[in-house]
Amino acid sequence: MTDAFHDHSNDPAPQEAHAQTVSPKALGITLILMVLGVLAVIFILIAYFDNFMSNYHAEINETTAISGPTWEAKQTSLQSLNTYGWVNNTTAHQPIDNAVEQVITEYASN
Repeated sequence: MTDAFHDHSNDPAPQEAHAQTVSPKALGITLILMVLGVLAVIFILIAYFDNFMSNYHAEINETTAISGPTWEAKQTSLQSLNTYGWVNNTTAHQPIDNAVEQVITEYASN
């Protein structure tokens, strides 16, 4: 369906311009609906974010689920630092306390 602008003859008389008659009421209602829509989206996002952060803080503070892999890696590292063993075929490691004492003794003698 076309508007009256497209239904004209070859008559050179001026044609009615598009949107020449604007409804201020329709524009006002559209503006109000858009503002209310944006505010509704903002409030929904705020509620979602608050809920998400509450759950996130509860998970961090009340469980050990997040720190589990880090705890295991720390225990493995501490075990490695406090025992004797082989790093590869040519390098051995010793407890960190012994290594610190050896370095201090070596620097003290120089």
